[in-house]
Amino acid sequence: MELRSGLAGMLISLAPTLTIGLLAFATLGPQAAELGIPAALISSVVGGAVFALLARGPMPAGGPSAAPALVVGVLVARVAADPAFVATDAAAVAQLLALVATAVVSMGLLQIALGLSGLVQFAKFVPQPVLAGYMNGVALLALLSMLPLLLGWPIGSLWSGGWASVMQVQPATLLVGLITVAITIGLPRLRWGQHLPVTLLGLVVGTGAFVLLQTALPSAPLGPLTGALPAAWPHPETLAPWFGQGDHSLLHRHAAAALSAGLVMALIGTLELVLNNLAMDQACLTRTDPRREVLALGAANIASGLVGGLPLLLLRARALHMLQAGGRTRASLLICCSGFALLGLVAAPLLSMLPQVVLGGMMVTVYLLTVDPWSLNLALQWCRGRREADVQLALGVVALVCAVTVVLGFPAAVAVGAALSMMLFIRSMNRSLVRQRYSGDALPSRRIYAVADEARLQTLRPRITVLELEGALFFGSADRIAELADSLDSSCHTLVLDFRRVSLIDSSGAVVLQQLHRRLAERGVSLLLAGVAADNRHGRVLAQFVGEGLGAKLGMPDIDQAMERAEWQLLAQAGFEPLRETVPIEQLSLMDGLDAAQRARLAACLQPRRLAAGECLFRQGDPGDRLYAISSGSIDVLNAPVPGSTALRQRYVSLSPGMMLGETAMLDGGGRSGEAVAVGDTEVHALDQATLMRLRDEDPLLYAQVFRNVALHLSQRLRAAAWAWRASTN
Repeated sequence: MELRSGLAGMLISLAPTLTIGLLAFATLGPQAAELGIPAALISSVVGGAVFALLARGPMPAGGPSAAPALVVGVLVARVAADPAFVATDAAAVAQLLALVATAVVSMGLLQIALGLSGLVQFAKFVPQPVLAGYMNGVALLALLSMLPLLLGWPIGSLWSGGWASVMQVQPATLLVGLITVAITIGLPRLRWGQHLPVTLLGLVVGTGAFVLLQTALPSAPLGPLTGALPAAWPHPETLAPWFGQGDHSLLHRHAAAALSAGLVMALIGTLELVLNNLAMDQACLTRTDPRREVLALGAANIASGLVGGLPLLLLRARALHMLQAGGRTRASLLICCSGFALLGLVAAPLLSMLPQVVLGGMMVTVYLLTVDPWSLNLALQWCRGRREADVQLALGVVALVCAVTVVLGFPAAVAVGAALSMMLFIRSMNRSLVRQRYSGDALPSRRIYAVADEARLQTLRPRITVLELEGALFFGSADRIAELADSLDSSCHTLVLDFRRVSLIDSSGAVVLQQLHRRLAERGVSLLLAGVAADNRHGRVLAQFVGEGLGAKLGMPDIDQAMERAEWQLLAQAGFEPLRETVPIEQLSLMDGLDAAQRARLAACLQPRRLAAGECLFRQGDPGDRLYAISSGSIDVLNAPVPGSTALRQRYVSLSPGMMLGETAMLDGGGRSGEAVAVGDTEVHALDQATLMRLRDEDPLLYAQVFRNVALHLSQRLRAAAWAWRASTN
C-alpha cells in the first residue's frame, strides 16, 4: 500500500513539478527547462524528504508550488534584465542560481523565525476576501506565464516584452494544449474516470496528440520540446559564488531583491501552509500544531536552497491523493521522493522529449482549479441580484488584491493585503460590538416588587437603555459606544452596558468608558456596567488603566442586578422606596382580603424566623412543606452552588418585603427548585402544610382566602413575565 501510494503521489505531481521549474526560470527562454526542471526535481527530493521526516501532519507531502515559483520568476526576470547578465556566461548563470538559492534559504530561515515566535497563529485571521484575491492573483499570474506555451509563443515572451512582442498564435500548438486541458479536466467529471491517474493520462494523451500532429503535418509549428536536461544532482556549491573570487557586482546589486523575495515567499508559504494544514486536519479528523509544521517547512526550504532546489510548500492535492491510495506512513512520502530522484538521475533523456505545450496545458489545468471557489460563488450570487453592501465590499476587496498581485507584484500584494486585513478587522469589530439594543421593559430584573411599585415601574422602565456588547472593546471599536451614547433619547435615565459577551477590554476601551461616564453624568444619565466586578477580568482591566473607582462605583456582577439597581434609581427619583425596611405582618400579601379576626388567627399560625445576611433559608431539593412570607429584608432564589466552581451563581428571582415564596413546592409537593438566601438581615414567617390543612378543617373561609392570595401572587408573577416577553418582542 505504501509503495502504491508513493508512486501515485509521484505520478499525480510529475507534470506540475516539471512545469513549475519552467515557470520559475521562464524569463531565460530556452534555458528555462535546463535550469528549472532539475531544480524542481531537487526540491521534490531533498526538501520533500526533510519535510516528510520533520513534520507531524497526517501526510506532509512537500514539493514546489506555483506561488513561490512566481516570486522566484520575478527575481530571475530582474536579474536577467541587468545589462551585466549574459545567459551564455557560466559565471553569470552561477550568480543567478546563487541569488535564487539565497532567496530560498532566507525563506526557510524566516519561516523558522515565524514558527519559533508563534506569529504563525495570526495567519488564521486573514479575511477571506483578502485571501481569495491573493489566490486569484497567483492563479492569473501563473496562467499568463503558461499562456505562451499553449499558443506557441517563445517561453518567457510575456516576461521579456509584454503583449507587443508575441508572435502569431500557432493553431496546431493550441490544439495540443487544449486536448491536454480537456483530458485533465474532463476525465474526473466522468463516473468511470474519477479513479484514473488523470495527470499521467493527460501527459500521455497530450504527448500522443503532439506526435500525431507532427507526423501528419510536419510543417506545422508545434512549439519546442523540453530539450536536453542535465541530471538532477544536488549542488551543494550553489552558494559558492558568494565566497569565491571574481566579480560579485551582480550578486551585490540584487542581494536585497533576493532577500525581499525570501520574505515574500516566507509570508506566502506560511499562510498557505497554515490554511492547507487546517484543511488536512478537517479532512483527516486530526489536530496538528501549525508551529511544528512551519518549523519543518522552514528546515526543508533551507535544505532545498542549499543544494540548488526551488522553494516548496505543503501540497494538499498530492497529500490527499496519497491518502486515498492507501498511504498511512512517511514511507510512502519517502518512496515518492525516491521516485523523483530516480526520474531526475536516470530518466533525463525521456523527460527531454516532452513537449513544452503539454506541460503548459497540464499547468493551465492546475491553475484553473486553484481559482478561489468562494469568490466565484460570490460573484455568481452578485450577478443573480444579490447586491448587499457586504457582498459588494467583499468582491471589491477580492478584485483589488488580485489586481495588485498581477500588476504590482507579490510584495505590494502582501502590503495591501495586510492593510486591508487590518481595516476589515477594525470594521467587523466596530460593527459587531453592539449585539443588540433594547429598553428596560424588555428585560426587567428578577426582583418581584409590590403591586404598586411594579405598576409604577412599568411606566418607568422604558427610560432604561441596554446595550448588549459582543467581541472586543479596543482602540478600533470603543468610539462606537460613545457614538451610540450621544444618540440616546433625552428621556433616558440610565444606560446599562452588558459586558457578558465581551472578550477583552484594552486601555483605549477603559479610557473611553471613563470619559463616557463623565459625559453622561453631565447630561443627568446614569451609567451601569453589567458583568464588571472587582474580582473578574473586566474589573481588573478597568482598575489597572483608570483606577478602581470606576468599576467599584458602576460595576454590577450581572445584567439582572444591574437592571435591579437601575429600577431602584428610577423609583427613588420618583419619590418611592422600593424596599421598605419592614412590612407589618397584617400587610403581608398573604393577609390580603382578610378581616381583623382572620388576620389575627392566621398571624398566630405563622412561625417567625430571622436570617442573617447570606444565611440560607432552604436548599435545592429540600422538602417543600411550607411557604414563607417576607416582612423585612429580601430573599434571593439562586441555583445550587457547584462544588469547586467560582462562576457567578444564577439568580432566579428576588423577593421584596410583603411577598411570599416557596408556595409552588408546597402546592405540588415537589422539592425546592432553588436555594433561598437572605440579602441583608431578613425576617420571614412560615406557614407549614400541616397548619394549612388544619385551617381547611377548622376555618374553610380563611383557608379559601389564603389559597386565593397564593393564586393572586402567582398570577402577578406570571403577568410580569408576560409583560417582559411582550416588550422584548416589540
